This record gives sequence, C-alpha cells and structure tokens, in this order.
Amino acid sequence: MKNKIIFFSIDRLGDYLIRSNLIKQISKEYKSSEIICSNINYKLISNQTFFSNVTKFDLNKKNLNKITFITKYFLKKFDTVIAFDGKTISYLLIFIIRANNKFTFIYKKKGIYNSIILEVFKFLLKLFKINFEILNNREIIEDGNLDNYPIKYKFLNKFYKTASDEIYYLDNSKKNIFSKYKNDYILIHLDDKFNDIKDIESNFTESLIKLSKEINKKIFLTSFKNECNYYKNLKIDKKKFPLISYNTLEETNMLIIEDIPINDFQNAIENSFYNISSHSGYFVHTSLALKKKTIDIINEKDEKWLLTWIFNSKNHKFIYKSKSNNFININKVVDNLKNEIEQI
Repeated sequence: MKNKIIFFSIDRLGDYLIRSNLIKQISKEYKSSEIICSNINYKLISNQTFFSNVTKFDLNKKNLNKITFITKYFLKKFDTVIAFDGKTISYLLIFIIRANNKFTFIYKKKGIYNSIILEVFKFLLKLFKINFEILNNREIIEDGNLDNYPIKYKFLNKFYKTASDEIYYLDNSKKNIFSKYKNDYILIHLDDKFNDIKDIESNFTESLIKLSKEINKKIFLTSFKNECNYYKNLKIDKKKFPLISYNTLEETNMLIIEDIPINDFQNAIENSFYNISSHSGYFVHTSLALKKKTIDIINEKDEKWLLTWIFNSKNHKFIYKSKSNNFININKVVDNLKNEIEQI
C-alpha cells in the first residue's frame, strides 16, 4: 500500500460529487488521504471518513495569504497529487509539491492566445512528468464538441486497480427526519437561478398550491442563502406560506425548510417523490446518486453544457424556463412539471 495522496477540489459541491466515488476508491490504495477543498465543499467533505485531513482554501483570499498558503506545501512530500479543479492555485501547487506521481486536468478554451498558453502548459507538464487530461470548457462544448466530465475523469482508472462504474459517493446520515414523509412530497430547491423565471413572484405560490392539490403531494421548499427573490417574499408573506424550520415539521401541505444542515438535506432529497431545482449542482447530483426522479429547470441554450456534468440517467429531465431567449411564464413551467410528475 502506498503512503500518502493529496487531492485538490477547490470548486463547488456538484463538481466534487461527480468525482467523489473515484476519489474514495483511489484513497483505498493509500495509508493517508488528504484533500484541499473550497469553503463550499468543506462541510460535506469533512464528514467523509476516508480523508485523514481536510483543508479548506478560500479563493477570495488576498494574494499575500495565498502565497503564505502555498509556502506551507514547499517541503511536503506525497506519493501522489491529483488536481481536479483547474484552478490556478492547484496548478501552482502541483508543480511545487514533491510527489512521485502527479495528475491534473486542463480546461481548454477558445482563441489563439489560449491555444498558445495551452501548448506552453502542456510542454511544462510533460517536462515535469505530470500526467494530464484535456477537457473542453463551455464555449467549445456549445460548438458541438460534447465532453462528459464523469467519463473523462476515469482516465485515472488505468493507473489504479480500484476502478468503479459508480459515479457518486454519499455518506449515510445517522438520522432521517424525513422518513415519515417518504414519497409524500415534492422537494423544490430555490436559488438565484429562479429569479429570471417570468412572473415567478406574482404567480408561483398559487401555482404550487394548485399543483399540490392536483398531484396529491406536499410541497417542501428549501433554500440556503436567500438568493431567490421569490423565497425572500415568501418569508414576508406568512399568510400564504407559513415559515417553519426544518426540525419542527408539521402536518401541512406547504412547507418552507430554512437553513437545513447538509445531512438532513440529503435525507430530504432521498425521501421525496420528485426533486426539482434550476440546476443546483449539489441538489441535482445528490438526487441522481440516490436514483431519484429529478427535474432541472433551465434555459434551453444551456442544455448542452449542463449535459456534460450529467452522467446518463433515466431519472433526469430538463424543463425549459426560456427558449431562444424568450422567457416562459411560471404557470406554463409548473404545468410542464405536473405533466412530468404525472407520468410516473
């Protein structure tokens, strides 16, 4: 068994989830497994027992603090370094850290200047004997060159015996406060990507009440940072939608679940009848990992890009909030949701 490995995943929750099981499987070949992650990922990753050390890095740090952080790794020695995220800090660290085996991913961009930078970077990686895989970024994918990131990450499997077809790894939470409502509710996660849905603030509540009655399911709403304007208004309009915290569930058809801890959030996703968001990465990937029916409310123009992050799943469905830059009324969006839900 090898001694030490360190991973870099200084990005978002959904990004980490699509490589989570691969990281877990690779970690099995080492006595010690460390990871440097973002503030967003820290709460999730710090609960995963296969890491011996979890360090969070704030991308908004001042440059002096970033330099201080980097210098901590000058003298550190690992058997293996794997950088997934394509962040500048990770590229710097992969050159600085002493390790026998190094792996990284390059995100290819358009333009002559970017092409020159890419060739120089490839030359340096080869010079320092760093293994790499090239991934296309959004603008290239929109031109028709469709990558699938979960599949691309698997180039690492040829270096390890612990290859696995599973994409996601989720910890089992110790408590499950939503089990009594299993398959009795639709879970909708609200964030800022709901803000551009046409007439959402004036018509969404009535549409949800109607939907709840027609499909005979409760509606549970979640939100973390109050980024959704509709959600902010719900907190004020308690006559239509009473505000209830996650740990005081009551017999009600309409429920707001505020500031839910991440393990309880996973439980809420796991026990729902259907999960709906406007492509919130963690929400979507957790739902698919749990093999739950999942709807993404998106702009049609973003579909090709978002497909690169979704591993083939019969449980996943897109519904548009805009087509050809024309935004669709929230009532129509909810009607489309109802049609999908009723097909089960």
